[in-house]
Amino acid sequence: MSKAPVKNEIELQLSETHFFQLLDLIYLGNWMVTACSGVEDEHAQEYTDVEKQMFSHAEPFLEKGPFHTLNSEVMFTEEHEDSLQDIIGEYDNEVFWEALAYRMAKRDVIEQIGPIKEIKNEVFMQIFHREMEYIREFETNGIKRITIPPLQ
Repeated sequence: MSKAPVKNEIELQLSETHFFQLLDLIYLGNWMVTACSGVEDEHAQEYTDVEKQMFSHAEPFLEKGPFHTLNSEVMFTEEHEDSLQDIIGEYDNEVFWEALAYRMAKRDVIEQIGPIKEIKNEVFMQIFHREMEYIREFETNGIKRITIPPLQ
């Protein structure tokens, strides 16, 4: 007896609110994937295709939700995209300061102990403690006290 073919599809039951939130998450995730990728990036295009497919299901909500159509594609309104860009901006700001603190801390520790091939626990803890010092500094003073010698 043969088995029925297995479909590679799923069906989700979501409230309207959860559907809109899911689209927010898809938009934010696709933004992250495509923000730094090239136009020719196949991987990024796959995510964009999924985003378009998911947004196509929002057509019944054009009047209720933060959507409009452009060239027959459903997408967020400019106002809603702006609100999501605020989230992206907050994320970018947080990542910037954390990455800067980590990189400066790692630089300081390497200058202090010399080149390292791998970061072991003791070195990691030195970097971590120095990073926390930089984070406190940046929270207090931002970039006011960061100086770079004149470029030549």
